Amino acid sequence: MRKKLAAACAALMIAVTVMGCAGKTPAASEDSNENEASVQEEEPEEEEPAALSEEEEQELYNLYIDLNNTMVGRLSSSLEKYFEYVDFQEEFTLLKGEDYFCYSLESTLDDLDRTDELVARKQEKSELDEAYTALSPVIRELIQALNEVQAYTDEDSFLEDDFAKGKELHAVVWKSCNEYEPLGTDFIEKLGTVASAQRAEDMEQMKEEGYEVTYALVSMISTAQEIQTAIYEQGIEDDSMMLQLDIEALRPLYEQYKEEVQTVLGYLANEEALSNEGYPTQSAYYVTFEDAVENSEKELDEIFRKVEEQEEPGGYGIVNVFTVDGSIAGFNNKVSAMIDDYNRIISY
Repeated sequence: MRKKLAAACAALMIAVTVMGCAGKTPAASEDSNENEASVQEEEPEEEEPAALSEEEEQELYNLYIDLNNTMVGRLSSSLEKYFEYVDFQEEFTLLKGEDYFCYSLESTLDDLDRTDELVARKQEKSELDEAYTALSPVIRELIQALNEVQAYTDEDSFLEDDFAKGKELHAVVWKSCNEYEPLGTDFIEKLGTVASAQRAEDMEQMKEEGYEVTYALVSMISTAQEIQTAIYEQGIEDDSMMLQLDIEALRPLYEQYKEEVQTVLGYLANEEALSNEGYPTQSAYYVTFEDAVENSEKELDEIFRKVEEQEEPGGYGIVNVFTVDGSIAGFNNKVSAMIDDYNRIISY
């Protein structure tokens, strides 16, 4: 289950930038004459929820993107950490002594509340909306269970009840995790289809309206994700298989990415160009974004060198934005960091 879902969740996604939307207000849709109370004593008809405004439609799309990124990132990491210590089976069985833990996802529940609210107000729901509606209660239950596991293990409460609550929580995690697999995959696939169309539309709009910086940033991130996909489609699942990589098949994307990185770094050094497109030039996220951009290129350089020289990958240490070890995990980490920082910058 974990590998199948990880394949569907291979890439983080970038949110929609607010171009040409500032200051817009939804058009009035109510006619006062039609809203006068009837003089007849009848049960009042239940009013339909107000249609989403353009800004709310964009907010919903970006919430979907955030959820995708949580599923790929924090939720995936939490499940991996949990099943690193607990056997992946229905019966609660520890694998590493008596200690175990996972990561919490408290803020995600607030986002789910807002997403539920917006989806409920949509009068015509898309396939993506329906996929989210099916996923919502399951992922909520899973996240709530993981949050409880985190609190339970953080306080070492299992030492007091001989894992009684841990067994109860595992039953919920196991049930919701297996329900989550097909629903999560369906949601991400449908969002991927919508996101691809949205990105193409956004890119065309950027060109037409002269958003050169934004076009360069999104193009670079898109190419990075194409490289991730191309690596995965070669059957390379992790760094233990890295030396089997067909780097010649990747070389055109590699060369394109190196050019795009240099273009982006040039724009990041041009405060006037950033300001002209509405970017918050004082955002602290530029520092880590720039580090991730530069080091993602260095990771690819090292990956290509190691494959060419058939140099065995080193030890599997902790990957981060600031160090380069020439690994696929390292490249993926930098791409994820770029997307996270980009989404934060445009939401500043």
